[in-house]
Amino acid sequence: MSDKKLDAPAFHRRAKRLMDAWKAESDGPDSLLVIHGKTAPDVYNKTIAIHLWLFGYEFSDTILLFTKDKIHITTQRKKAKILQPLQDAENAVPLEITVISKDPAPENQQAYEKALATLKASGPAVGTIASEEPSSKIVAEWNTVYSGSQSEFTSRDIGPLVSDTLAVKEESEIKHTKAAATAGALLMQDYFVDEMAKIFDEEEKVTNRMLAERVEGALASKAIEKRLKAKVPDVDMIEWGSLPSVQSGGKYSLALDAQSSTDALHAGTVVCSLNMRYFMYSASVSRTFMIDPTPEQEKNYAFLMELQRLLVTWLQPGEAMGDVYERAAAHVREHRPDLIDNFGADCGFVTGFELSDSVNVLATGNKRTLAAGMAVVARVQLEGLTNVKATDTRARTYAYQLADTVVVGAEGAATVAASCIKKPNDVSFFFNDDEEPAKAEPARAKTSSAGSAKVRGGAARAPTTRTSAILPSKFRSDEREDESSARQRREHQKELLSRLQADGQRRFAGEAGTDGEEARTVRRFESYKRETAIPREARSGRIIVDERADTVVLPIYGMAVPFHISTIKSASKSDEGEYVYLRLNLVSPGQGVGKKDAAQDDNGGASFVRSLTFRSTDVARMAEIHHGITGLKRDQAKREAEKAQLADIVEQDRLVQVAGQRPQRLGDVFMRPLAEGKRFPAALEIHGNGLRYMAAGRSGGTPVDILFNNIRHLFFQPCDKELLVLIHVNLRNPIILGKKKIQDIQFYREASDAAFDETGNRRRRIRYGDEDEIEAEQEELRRRRQLNKEFEDFATRIVDASNHDVELDKPFRNIAFTGVPARANVLLQPTVECLVHLSDAPFFVLTVADVELVHLERVQFGLKNFDMVFVFRDFKRTPVHVNTVPMKQLDDIKEWLDSVNLAFTEGPVNLNWSQIMKTVNKDPAGFYEDGGWAFLALDSDAEDDGSEEEESEFSMSEDELAESESEESDDGSVAGTESDESEGDYDDESESGEDWDELEAKAKAYDDKRPRAGDPPVESAPAKRARKR
Repeated sequence: MSDKKLDAPAFHRRAKRLMDAWKAESDGPDSLLVIHGKTAPDVYNKTIAIHLWLFGYEFSDTILLFTKDKIHITTQRKKAKILQPLQDAENAVPLEITVISKDPAPENQQAYEKALATLKASGPAVGTIASEEPSSKIVAEWNTVYSGSQSEFTSRDIGPLVSDTLAVKEESEIKHTKAAATAGALLMQDYFVDEMAKIFDEEEKVTNRMLAERVEGALASKAIEKRLKAKVPDVDMIEWGSLPSVQSGGKYSLALDAQSSTDALHAGTVVCSLNMRYFMYSASVSRTFMIDPTPEQEKNYAFLMELQRLLVTWLQPGEAMGDVYERAAAHVREHRPDLIDNFGADCGFVTGFELSDSVNVLATGNKRTLAAGMAVVARVQLEGLTNVKATDTRARTYAYQLADTVVVGAEGAATVAASCIKKPNDVSFFFNDDEEPAKAEPARAKTSSAGSAKVRGGAARAPTTRTSAILPSKFRSDEREDESSARQRREHQKELLSRLQADGQRRFAGEAGTDGEEARTVRRFESYKRETAIPREARSGRIIVDERADTVVLPIYGMAVPFHISTIKSASKSDEGEYVYLRLNLVSPGQGVGKKDAAQDDNGGASFVRSLTFRSTDVARMAEIHHGITGLKRDQAKREAEKAQLADIVEQDRLVQVAGQRPQRLGDVFMRPLAEGKRFPAALEIHGNGLRYMAAGRSGGTPVDILFNNIRHLFFQPCDKELLVLIHVNLRNPIILGKKKIQDIQFYREASDAAFDETGNRRRRIRYGDEDEIEAEQEELRRRRQLNKEFEDFATRIVDASNHDVELDKPFRNIAFTGVPARANVLLQPTVECLVHLSDAPFFVLTVADVELVHLERVQFGLKNFDMVFVFRDFKRTPVHVNTVPMKQLDDIKEWLDSVNLAFTEGPVNLNWSQIMKTVNKDPAGFYEDGGWAFLALDSDAEDDGSEEEESEFSMSEDELAESESEESDDGSVAGTESDESEGDYDDESESGEDWDELEAKAKAYDDKRPRAGDPPVESAPAKRARKR
């Protein structure tokens, strides 16, 4: 304990605050007496709060006595030594330290009598914390001395004084509170959500308490610790304020000290509360998760979320705490009077060293006011709600609770200490897909690495865009739900486009464009460092091809002049009579050549030679020179191509192999693409900092190393409805495999067992029938399940070995769609972070986070397909096209794009994206100043607010409708909507119509002419033109 150092300025600053607040009370006590006895684990009260606030530590068996002009501390010797520096600080409150022995002893009597005399001198009114009774041997010794004079004193409760003083926090205290809130939010959305979804998805039998214990243990896991380190300065100071609370199954207690029950976790409404501490400062977060909610439940949750948003805006300095609650209750009475009986008894409380301050509570009748610097748990609750549509008795009763820690600011509304998932899309899970398949992408929060099939973002709805004459539903209520869903999507898209516009203006403010091209630099070549390095043969006036220096030495006016091969554009040889002419065309500025060969001139006054011609009678010599120059030029072009290919190759670290034990292995897997010519199975191994695959080949084996820090995405795709089960690795930086640059590597195994011959097996020949087919199908299903489990378990071990630097992702086949990203029409499957096609080469991996905007082309009535264009945030990247997407999947794709927060637009024609991106790159700032991507949104969902009624734009007033009906009843016919000419044609033809008797006679005559069985063939008559009716 002697290594503890106290913050003396903070102690005296805070002690002065406490004493000033005490002196400001008109009827306050004459002295303050705070006694701390034996320290109890996991107990936080006002005495401990005072110690932590003043000293930063707890000092057990210590008596604090505050008088009007001095602080008297009576404590043991070691603690007195730690407190000693407080007496020597500048601007210090007068401090007196009295030492007592560790155990009860006679010499302690004098110290206690001295403190008692100070109490008597101060006055009869002694302020104590009435709700606390300290206990220890030292406290008992003090009580013995104090009891003899206790009748001379009157006790006053200083609990409210301590609460009010400690409620207003300094900047450093607010940072600790925000860190505690950040830890709670991270555990809620990065662990609890995934763990709960995994339990429901795998139908695991888990109780509420068991899940709460898992959440409690997650704080010690390396994966969570690593994520916390990125957000919290000192992870070791994070601890639980109380045990996590998980409640479900119709039994809910929304009290702060509610415990998790031993009942089974129920897939209905789940309420989770997490209370965290950081440097002893508390924060709380509570969320409600809905599984297969009804529209009424979604409506109630949306109302509660809006109420909490308003509550945060009402938390302002000077507001009475009771008035804040009354405003919330009035809002419920005005907008949802049916929920007023279910509304909670309070709207939160002030938090600090004590998780819940019983004095500063947002409840009816509390006249205490809010102040800047207070940390408040803004909590809204609905209890005892009834789900009338529930068939399960445990789902009939439910409750909602939302709680966040917020900080009251000096001006304006309070700010939330840490954001955590809250929107209905993020807390709604839909597993019941018996009636219609789920169509929404699991977005916002990351899903479980086990690849659960949960769906977020709302229940699946019927398509909202009419692509067929057949109505999607015969119920008007369903149509209204579709319109509501489409309206919400349009509003969300407007918000996303406005964010893009604001983000673009911020990103490119004051930035100059590049015309869409990279800046070209002047290339300089050096053949020889000095003149003596030129080959001696060149001095004889001959042309020398120096392959070692990539140079051609030419004789010009008797001098040997070297030309680097990069300066020679081409060489040609021609024969004219007895002479051979060798023409060398050189690279120079101003030529009508491509950008690749164009030379750069950094000296405006320089002169350039464009060509040189040499004549000789030595045909063989000139042919040899020409051959040497063309060969040197070819080799140089090859080297330049290889250099360009390796430009973005990053040298990897060395693989740290597992020592002293056998690495974890996945045997008999194949790799794509192949390292060498033939395909051989090998093992994939997990080592200290990466993976190793020993690709077999003629040379005995080539190791392929993939480091964890180079893996951007790791996918597991099961063999359900596929021929392969695979683990796919998408790399951050490409690697060289053989002689090729590789961005994606895949390890797979075929799901079919080719070694088992079902047609030629002896058992098959002896007995064949339905039983054999059923047995074979069951065997295949068993084998596929085993393969899926083996590969998924190995992928999970990869994630664990990387300390969760690598996250496992899994394609969602139920929301997949077809398209043409390259040459073939393939199945594209969304994942949590990407859109992928992994079954065949070329692989397609598109990271959603890299995409700025998605534009849907050729979206118009009558077309069967449309195209998708993905525009990246890096405008220098060429947009990716996915063509020939079926029009019937348009609405599903829109729902997916909206659920992953991707802004999309649509248009009727294909656009010239190369020209568009060139314009954007030329002046990105000006592009956003002119409206950015708004020019694409003219025909899209984001702009088309008046397209809800797509069937008809015709409207009729009630008077016109009544008049029309009266005309119909008088005329006996329905008024048409065509032109006068068409009406006349119709009347002429209707006069020549036939009655039913004539039609039946013609039908009988037609039947008589038809050939019957046994009749000789009759030559068919020429087809008649169909008569217009």
